[in-house]
Amino acid sequence: MDKNKDSEEKDKRMSRREVLTAIGMTGAAAMTGVLLNNGVANALTGNQPSVTDSVYGSTNAQLLSTVDADDVSFLQAAGLTTRTAGDKLREWVSIKDFGAVGNGTTDDSAAFQAAIAYAESKAVTNPAPGSTGSKLGRVSLFLPPGSYLITQPESLLRSSYTTSTVGLHIQGAGSGITQVIYSPSATGTYLANNNNAWQFCSISDIEFYSTSTSNHFMRSYSTGQPQSWTFERIRFRGSWGYTFHLEGTDTNSEMNWREVDWAGTCTKGVYVPSAGGSDQFLNYNFYSCNFEVQEGDFLHFEKGGNITVWGGSYIHIGANAGTFFKLLGATHSYGVERFLCIGSRMEHRNANSKLIYCEWSAGIVSFVNVDTSSSVPLRAATELVATFYSNNTKMPIIKFDNCRLLGKHEYMYRVNSFQYPHNIVYENCEINQHTSPSDFIVFTAEGGNTNAGGTPTIHFTNTRGQGDPSRKSWECDYGFQKSSFGITKRTAISVKRADGKFPYSASTTIGFYVPVNARIVNIFLQSPAGAVTSTGAATFTVQTTEATPSVLATLTAANHSQGFLLKQDLYFRCDTAERCSLQLVAGSNVTQANPEAECIVEYIG
Repeated sequence: MDKNKDSEEKDKRMSRREVLTAIGMTGAAAMTGVLLNNGVANALTGNQPSVTDSVYGSTNAQLLSTVDADDVSFLQAAGLTTRTAGDKLREWVSIKDFGAVGNGTTDDSAAFQAAIAYAESKAVTNPAPGSTGSKLGRVSLFLPPGSYLITQPESLLRSSYTTSTVGLHIQGAGSGITQVIYSPSATGTYLANNNNAWQFCSISDIEFYSTSTSNHFMRSYSTGQPQSWTFERIRFRGSWGYTFHLEGTDTNSEMNWREVDWAGTCTKGVYVPSAGGSDQFLNYNFYSCNFEVQEGDFLHFEKGGNITVWGGSYIHIGANAGTFFKLLGATHSYGVERFLCIGSRMEHRNANSKLIYCEWSAGIVSFVNVDTSSSVPLRAATELVATFYSNNTKMPIIKFDNCRLLGKHEYMYRVNSFQYPHNIVYENCEINQHTSPSDFIVFTAEGGNTNAGGTPTIHFTNTRGQGDPSRKSWECDYGFQKSSFGITKRTAISVKRADGKFPYSASTTIGFYVPVNARIVNIFLQSPAGAVTSTGAATFTVQTTEATPSVLATLTAANHSQGFLLKQDLYFRCDTAERCSLQLVAGSNVTQANPEAECIVEYIG
């Protein structure tokens, strides 16, 4: 026998263990095809050796123990191109190809560093005609089931790589199924550090666990390259500092988080600092994410914006809590001050949990169909949940629409805030711990300034308080009477008994409420002729419930059956709770409940 030839043949072989290790989870399907196309499937019919013998060897078959993967043909289906099994297996790269163990105790840092170096080395010049600029990535890195311990920073992405490259996919077998444990000895380090290089990339189906809040997940520095990252079905557990830290002068935009879940402690979910950040950072979308942590801020933006949060659950569990949304800085570029939170559920379990703190001087801040009511039993009604701050500027357009809200909302203004218009609306909302706008809204003059004209006018439309009596109006322009330019409108309310009729001697009084600081400007009392058959006199009065009632309107119809009309012009300031509590009172001479009579009260403010 030719010993040299024998040695070459031996070197080309792969043992059963080597082939199966190379196959991994992804290659299993490929090798199934290889075996089926090499007659193993026929073993099931009894025409060939058994599958076990065909795979593991017998006296007649040593398929995998004697054949290199590059020497085995693979055919996906009849009529398609025949390839080698090795070529098929190399379509995906596994972290275990680089020596990762994945048992949770062996340090796999070197394997991850080797894998990312491999991904960098495989980037190619874009072959498309006329293409210039970024290279194209050629690696999809698979992390099979297991727990991978990493102790060295930048093992997932490293800052030493600065070549603009489009495309990198890092995928696990599923959140919890694939786990990465980050436990470095140095503080303030990042597991992934993208230095103006990778763009149009994704990470999915992995749980990332950190052992300290001095550990950070990803830093992305951009002067125009990193953009369009997608993070899907990721879990953050343990204690993290910043999970996403964005810096640079341009781009770092078009980022999407889908079904990403934070638990444990997280200092900042997404953090854009003022020093080192940019207003060119924009277009951030969060779809069905959960931020249910002991403490931490979810979004902390000192620059940039254009943010949309769709659905999801946001909970502060621990005593230190935090603020879900921080939108800081008074001056930003056009087109980057837009925030929308829609369909989300919040739990503010203690006084330190806040919904939003906003300093923007322009743009749009909207909450639509958001429910914060679940923690009502856990918090005092006096505790602040939201703060909007005018730093001698206008505020953004602010709207809460179709929301359930707890706690108090604060609007802060400074000495020169009166010079600017504000636009704030609560529409179709339920305010869960208060019964009037004056209880719910807090106006704060920062530094004790005396220019109350900076008070914004807040418009309440079709809104109610929890537990309100049926005849209580929140329809108002709260704060208009102090604002340097308070815009208000006229509101009319109609008052009847439960049966839709006017009061009479057997049921003389209907109570109702208008908002604090409303100004009543008109009262109409009217009935058409023939509405009742009673021909006696009928007296009706609209008055306050003060100890000595203020009478706002009164009439006595000589013949109730002939109808009546009173239009009372007035200007009555409802500036105390007692002056906001009104009554329509029937005199003792009213013997019949009138189904057609009307009491219309018009007010402004």
